Amino acid sequence: MEMEYKDTSRRGRIILILGVVLALIAGGTSFYLINQAQQSAGQGPLEKVSIVVAAKNITARTPIQPADVEVRQVPLDPTNQTGVLTKPDELIGAVLAIPVSAGQPIYVNMIASAAGGSGFSILGPDETVGPNSENWRAVAISIPADRAVAGLLQVGQTVDIFMTAVVPLPASISPEGAYVSDTATKITYQNIVILARVGDQYIFRCSLAVAEEIEHMIATGSVNFSAVLRPDQDVRYVDVTKLGETTSRILQRYGLPLGVTYPFPGTTLGPQPPFYTPTPPPTPGPSGLGSPGPSSSP
Repeated sequence: MEMEYKDTSRRGRIILILGVVLALIAGGTSFYLINQAQQSAGQGPLEKVSIVVAAKNITARTPIQPADVEVRQVPLDPTNQTGVLTKPDELIGAVLAIPVSAGQPIYVNMIASAAGGSGFSILGPDETVGPNSENWRAVAISIPADRAVAGLLQVGQTVDIFMTAVVPLPASISPEGAYVSDTATKITYQNIVILARVGDQYIFRCSLAVAEEIEHMIATGSVNFSAVLRPDQDVRYVDVTKLGETTSRILQRYGLPLGVTYPFPGTTLGPQPPFYTPTPPPTPGPSGLGSPGPSSSP
Protein backbone atom coordinates (compact mmCIF):
# COMPACT_ATOMS: atom_id res chain seq x y z
CA MET A 1 0.00 0.00 0.00
CA GLU A 2 1.46 3.34 -1.08
CA MET A 3 0.84 6.68 0.74
CA GLU A 4 0.38 9.92 -1.26
CA TYR A 5 2.94 12.70 -0.36
CA LYS A 6 1.66 16.31 0.00
CA ASP A 7 3.88 19.41 0.35
CA THR A 8 2.15 21.33 3.23
CA SER A 9 4.95 23.91 3.57
CA ARG A 10 4.25 25.26 0.08
CA ARG A 11 0.56 25.69 0.85
CA GLY A 12 1.45 27.64 4.07
CA ARG A 13 3.70 30.04 2.17
CA ILE A 14 0.93 30.73 -0.33
CA ILE A 15 -1.55 31.53 2.44
CA LEU A 16 0.96 33.85 4.15
CA ILE A 17 1.69 35.74 0.93
CA LEU A 18 -2.02 36.07 0.22
CA GLY A 19 -2.63 37.55 3.74
CA VAL A 20 0.13 40.13 3.27
CA VAL A 21 -1.29 41.19 -0.08
CA LEU A 22 -4.79 41.62 1.38
CA ALA A 23 -3.41 43.66 4.30
CA LEU A 24 -1.57 45.99 1.92
CA ILE A 25 -4.70 46.47 -0.12
CA ALA A 26 -6.78 47.29 3.00
CA GLY A 27 -4.19 49.76 4.32
CA GLY A 28 -3.92 51.54 0.98
CA THR A 29 -7.68 51.79 0.69
CA SER A 30 -7.98 53.29 4.20
CA PHE A 31 -5.24 55.85 3.52
CA TYR A 32 -6.93 56.87 0.30
CA LEU A 33 -10.35 57.30 1.94
CA ILE A 34 -8.94 59.32 4.90
CA ASN A 35 -6.95 61.57 2.56
CA GLN A 36 -10.01 62.22 0.43
CA ALA A 37 -12.11 63.04 3.54
CA GLN A 38 -9.50 65.54 4.78
CA GLN A 39 -9.32 67.23 1.40
CA SER A 40 -13.10 67.48 1.25
CA ALA A 41 -13.25 68.97 4.75
CA GLY A 42 -10.55 71.52 3.93
CA GLN A 43 -12.51 72.72 0.92
CA GLY A 44 -15.60 73.58 3.07
CA PRO A 45 -16.22 77.02 4.65
CA LEU A 46 -14.50 77.66 8.01
CA GLU A 47 -16.72 78.43 10.99
CA LYS A 48 -16.05 81.90 12.39
CA VAL A 49 -16.83 83.61 15.68
CA SER A 50 -17.14 87.29 16.66
CA ILE A 51 -14.70 88.38 19.38
CA VAL A 52 -13.49 91.68 20.79
CA VAL A 53 -9.97 92.72 19.78
CA ALA A 54 -7.86 95.78 20.45
CA ALA A 55 -8.45 98.46 17.79
CA LYS A 56 -5.11 100.03 18.73
CA ASN A 57 -2.32 99.50 21.24
CA ILE A 58 -3.70 99.62 24.80
CA THR A 59 -1.36 100.22 27.72
CA ALA A 60 -1.76 98.44 31.05
CA ARG A 61 -3.56 100.06 33.99
CA THR A 62 -5.48 102.42 31.69
CA PRO A 63 -9.30 102.45 31.52
CA ILE A 64 -10.50 101.19 28.14
CA GLN A 65 -12.35 103.72 25.99
CA PRO A 66 -14.97 102.87 23.31
CA ALA A 67 -12.50 103.65 20.51
CA ASP A 68 -9.93 101.22 21.94
CA VAL A 69 -11.79 98.03 20.99
CA GLU A 70 -13.71 96.56 18.05
CA VAL A 71 -15.36 93.30 16.98
CA ARG A 72 -13.78 91.01 14.39
CA GLN A 73 -14.72 87.70 12.77
CA VAL A 74 -12.00 85.09 13.29
CA PRO A 75 -11.90 81.34 12.49
CA LEU A 76 -13.13 79.21 15.35
CA ASP A 77 -10.42 77.10 16.99
CA PRO A 78 -9.54 75.87 20.51
CA THR A 79 -7.63 79.09 21.26
CA ASN A 80 -10.65 81.38 20.96
CA GLN A 81 -13.41 79.30 22.45
CA THR A 82 -12.77 80.06 26.13
CA GLY A 83 -12.43 83.40 27.89
CA VAL A 84 -13.11 85.59 24.86
CA LEU A 85 -15.41 88.62 24.99
CA THR A 86 -18.06 89.20 22.36
CA LYS A 87 -19.43 92.63 23.37
CA PRO A 88 -17.28 95.79 23.51
CA ASP A 89 -19.54 97.22 26.22
CA GLU A 90 -18.22 94.56 28.58
CA LEU A 91 -14.78 96.20 28.44
CA ILE A 92 -15.58 99.92 28.53
CA GLY A 93 -14.03 101.35 31.70
CA ALA A 94 -12.21 98.12 32.52
CA VAL A 95 -8.47 98.11 33.20
CA LEU A 96 -6.11 95.60 31.62
CA ALA A 97 -3.37 94.08 33.72
CA ILE A 98 -1.05 93.77 30.70
CA PRO A 99 -0.50 95.85 27.54
CA VAL A 100 -2.34 94.64 24.42
CA SER A 101 -1.29 95.21 20.82
CA ALA A 102 -3.64 96.29 18.03
CA GLY A 103 -5.58 93.36 16.59
CA GLN A 104 -4.91 91.11 19.59
CA PRO A 105 -7.98 89.37 21.10
CA ILE A 106 -8.84 90.45 24.63
CA TYR A 107 -9.56 87.68 27.12
CA VAL A 108 -11.27 87.85 30.49
CA ASN A 109 -8.10 86.94 32.38
CA MET A 110 -6.37 90.04 30.98
CA ILE A 111 -8.65 92.35 32.96
CA ALA A 112 -7.15 93.63 36.19
CA SER A 113 -9.41 93.35 39.22
CA ALA A 114 -9.01 94.65 42.74
CA ALA A 115 -11.16 91.74 43.83
CA GLY A 116 -8.56 89.11 42.93
CA GLY A 117 -9.92 85.81 44.24
CA SER A 118 -12.11 87.46 46.86
CA GLY A 119 -15.21 87.50 44.70
CA PHE A 120 -16.14 91.20 45.03
CA SER A 121 -15.41 94.41 43.22
CA ILE A 122 -14.99 97.83 44.82
CA LEU A 123 -16.49 99.71 41.88
CA GLY A 124 -20.06 99.25 40.74
CA PRO A 125 -20.98 97.99 37.24
CA ASP A 126 -21.44 101.53 35.91
CA GLU A 127 -18.54 103.18 37.77
CA THR A 128 -15.19 104.09 36.27
CA VAL A 129 -12.05 105.77 37.55
CA GLY A 130 -11.60 109.32 36.37
CA PRO A 131 -9.86 112.54 37.44
CA ASN A 132 -12.86 113.65 39.52
CA SER A 133 -14.17 110.28 40.72
CA GLU A 134 -14.21 109.32 44.39
CA ASN A 135 -11.21 107.42 45.74
CA TRP A 136 -13.10 104.31 46.82
CA ARG A 137 -11.39 101.75 49.04
CA ALA A 138 -12.34 98.48 50.76
CA VAL A 139 -11.79 98.28 54.53
CA ALA A 140 -12.46 95.48 57.02
CA ILE A 141 -14.11 95.99 60.43
CA SER A 142 -14.61 93.26 63.02
CA ILE A 143 -18.12 93.44 64.50
CA PRO A 144 -19.50 90.69 66.77
CA ALA A 145 -22.95 89.31 66.01
CA ASP A 146 -24.60 91.07 68.97
CA ARG A 147 -23.54 94.41 67.47
CA ALA A 148 -24.32 93.50 63.84
CA VAL A 149 -28.07 92.77 63.82
CA ALA A 150 -27.50 89.34 65.38
CA GLY A 151 -25.07 88.46 62.60
CA LEU A 152 -27.80 88.54 59.93
CA LEU A 153 -26.20 91.25 57.79
CA GLN A 154 -25.62 90.18 54.20
CA VAL A 155 -23.40 91.26 51.32
CA GLY A 156 -24.91 94.10 49.30
CA GLN A 157 -26.85 95.64 52.19
CA THR A 158 -26.24 99.19 53.38
CA VAL A 159 -25.63 99.97 57.04
CA ASP A 160 -24.77 102.79 59.40
CA ILE A 161 -21.66 102.41 61.53
CA PHE A 162 -21.51 103.45 65.20
CA MET A 163 -18.27 104.11 67.03
CA THR A 164 -17.96 103.58 70.80
CA ALA A 165 -14.91 104.90 72.63
CA VAL A 166 -13.81 105.84 76.13
CA VAL A 167 -13.37 109.60 76.18
CA PRO A 168 -10.79 110.52 78.85
CA LEU A 169 -11.18 114.01 80.25
CA PRO A 170 -8.14 115.81 81.67
CA ALA A 171 -8.78 117.58 84.96
CA SER A 172 -7.69 120.88 83.43
CA ILE A 173 -10.76 120.90 81.18
CA SER A 174 -13.20 120.62 84.08
CA PRO A 175 -11.52 121.98 87.21
CA GLU A 176 -14.78 122.03 89.16
CA GLY A 177 -15.81 118.50 88.25
CA ALA A 178 -18.57 119.55 85.86
CA TYR A 179 -17.51 116.84 83.39
CA VAL A 180 -16.10 113.37 83.89
CA SER A 181 -14.55 110.75 81.64
CA ASP A 182 -17.19 108.50 80.11
CA THR A 183 -17.85 106.03 77.30
CA ALA A 184 -19.41 107.73 74.29
CA THR A 185 -21.21 106.27 71.24
CA LYS A 186 -22.15 108.09 68.05
CA ILE A 187 -23.05 107.31 64.47
CA THR A 188 -19.98 108.10 62.40
CA TYR A 189 -20.45 106.59 58.92
CA GLN A 190 -23.74 106.43 57.06
CA ASN A 191 -25.03 104.43 54.08
CA ILE A 192 -22.00 102.12 53.91
CA VAL A 193 -22.20 99.17 51.49
CA ILE A 194 -21.14 95.68 52.60
CA LEU A 195 -18.87 94.26 49.87
CA ALA A 196 -18.08 90.93 51.51
CA ARG A 197 -18.17 89.09 54.82
CA VAL A 198 -15.96 86.49 56.48
CA GLY A 199 -17.40 85.50 59.86
CA ASP A 200 -17.40 88.62 62.04
CA GLN A 201 -15.21 90.46 59.53
CA TYR A 202 -17.21 92.83 57.32
CA ILE A 203 -15.70 94.43 54.22
CA PHE A 204 -17.11 97.90 53.56
CA ARG A 205 -16.70 100.35 50.71
CA CYS A 206 -15.72 103.83 51.83
CA SER A 207 -13.73 106.84 50.73
CA LEU A 208 -9.98 106.99 51.25
CA ALA A 209 -10.38 109.55 54.06
CA VAL A 210 -12.87 107.36 55.93
CA ALA A 211 -10.68 104.28 55.42
CA GLU A 212 -7.78 106.17 56.98
CA GLU A 213 -9.86 107.06 60.05
CA ILE A 214 -11.10 103.50 60.50
CA GLU A 215 -7.65 101.96 60.14
CA HIS A 216 -6.23 104.39 62.70
CA MET A 217 -8.93 103.65 65.28
CA ILE A 218 -8.57 99.89 64.78
CA ALA A 219 -4.79 100.07 65.08
CA THR A 220 -4.97 102.00 68.35
CA GLY A 221 -7.46 99.51 69.78
CA SER A 222 -9.37 102.31 71.49
CA VAL A 223 -12.81 101.88 69.88
CA ASN A 224 -15.51 99.33 69.18
CA PHE A 225 -17.75 99.41 66.12
CA SER A 226 -21.41 98.47 65.68
CA ALA A 227 -23.58 98.25 62.56
CA VAL A 228 -27.31 98.83 62.08
CA LEU A 229 -29.21 97.90 58.93
CA ARG A 230 -30.79 100.52 56.68
CA PRO A 231 -33.90 99.97 54.55
CA ASP A 232 -32.94 99.47 50.92
CA GLN A 233 -34.97 102.51 49.88
CA ASP A 234 -33.50 104.87 52.50
CA VAL A 235 -30.53 106.76 51.09
CA ARG A 236 -31.00 109.90 53.17
CA TYR A 237 -28.13 111.50 55.04
CA VAL A 238 -29.05 112.17 58.68
CA ASP A 239 -27.78 115.25 60.48
CA VAL A 240 -26.05 113.76 63.53
CA THR A 241 -24.70 116.96 65.06
CA LYS A 242 -27.14 116.64 67.96
CA LEU A 243 -26.77 112.88 68.36
CA GLY A 244 -24.33 110.96 70.53
CA GLU A 245 -24.76 109.11 73.78
CA THR A 246 -22.88 108.65 77.03
CA THR A 247 -23.79 106.51 80.01
CA SER A 248 -24.38 109.61 82.14
CA ARG A 249 -26.81 111.09 79.60
CA ILE A 250 -28.85 107.90 79.39
CA LEU A 251 -29.04 107.57 83.19
CA GLN A 252 -30.22 111.15 83.45
CA ARG A 253 -32.73 110.92 80.58
CA TYR A 254 -34.55 107.88 81.98
CA GLY A 255 -34.21 108.80 85.65
CA LEU A 256 -32.20 105.75 86.64
CA PRO A 257 -31.01 106.14 90.25
CA LEU A 258 -27.35 106.94 90.67
CA GLY A 259 -25.13 105.05 93.07
CA VAL A 260 -24.42 106.80 96.41
CA THR A 261 -21.84 106.29 99.10
CA TYR A 262 -23.06 104.08 101.96
CA PRO A 263 -23.04 104.81 104.78
CA PHE A 264 -23.66 108.45 104.14
CA PRO A 265 -20.83 110.80 104.98
CA GLY A 266 -20.84 111.76 108.73
CA THR A 267 -22.83 108.65 109.82
CA THR A 268 -21.80 105.28 111.22
CA LEU A 269 -23.39 101.85 111.01
CA GLY A 270 -25.00 100.40 114.14
CA PRO A 271 -24.38 96.88 115.39
CA GLN A 272 -25.30 94.24 112.84
CA PRO A 273 -26.75 90.77 113.58
CA PRO A 274 -24.38 87.83 113.15
CA PHE A 275 -24.34 86.05 109.84
CA TYR A 276 -26.69 83.06 109.74
CA THR A 277 -24.98 79.74 109.01
CA PRO A 278 -27.34 77.16 107.48
CA THR A 279 -27.54 73.73 109.12
CA PRO A 280 -26.01 70.96 106.96
CA PRO A 281 -28.45 68.34 105.60
CA PRO A 282 -28.74 64.95 107.40
CA THR A 283 -26.39 62.14 106.40
CA PRO A 284 -28.07 59.56 104.05
CA GLY A 285 -28.84 56.11 105.61
CA PRO A 286 -27.59 52.75 104.34
CA SER A 287 -30.46 52.46 101.86
CA GLY A 288 -29.50 55.73 100.24
CA LEU A 289 -32.44 57.50 101.81
CA GLY A 290 -32.24 60.28 104.37
CA SER A 291 -32.60 59.71 108.07
CA PRO A 292 -36.15 58.56 108.95
CA GLY A 293 -38.46 61.33 109.98
CA PRO A 294 -40.66 61.25 113.06
CA SER A 295 -43.20 58.41 113.19
CA SER A 296 -46.71 59.28 112.25
CA SER A 297 -48.23 56.50 114.43
CA PRO A 298 -49.95 57.54 117.68
